[in-house]
Amino acid sequence: MSPLSPEHHLAISALGPDRPGLVADVTRYLHARGGNIEDSRMAILGGEFGLLILVSGSEAQLASIAGELDELQKVTGLVAHARATKSPEAHRKATVLPCLVTAEALDREGIVRAVAAALHAIGVNIVSLETSAYNAPVSGSPLFRLQARVDVPRGVTIAQVRAALEEVARTEAIDVEVKSLIGEG
Repeated sequence: MSPLSPEHHLAISALGPDRPGLVADVTRYLHARGGNIEDSRMAILGGEFGLLILVSGSEAQLASIAGELDELQKVTGLVAHARATKSPEAHRKATVLPCLVTAEALDREGIVRAVAAALHAIGVNIVSLETSAYNAPVSGSPLFRLQARVDVPRGVTIAQVRAALEEVARTEAIDVEVKSLIGEG
């Protein structure tokens, strides 16, 4: 994009049967219409392939991408949705401290709910969250790992975040760690 043309943003979500070549097909579709991928998350979930993509471009380019999603769906088999959105910079407040929250425990229901509720209770925004279940190397016990990037707002300290999550750690029997992504604040 030239510095004189305003950038607009489009959030696209899609889900469908996994197969080789899906990412190539989706990126070909976006590129052909002038879209630039700024951020994305893509993963196989069971037998389905899911993706979330933030695309930038001119208003006309993004209108073409959103208006022709039926073409993308025909080529890929994905069910896709698009929504105009703000730029990441416009959405994210400058007065936040980005942090990484990691939680590990024996796998069971309720861990994500407990961590998310504790963060919400103190006003922390979850920017991204990834979970995985796996077997312990020696014992084979089912383990669970959560990793979340969060934005801690002005007025909330990392000590407060740690205290809220330490309470969750006690009640849920999980190990939790909080790290600032730009240094201790």
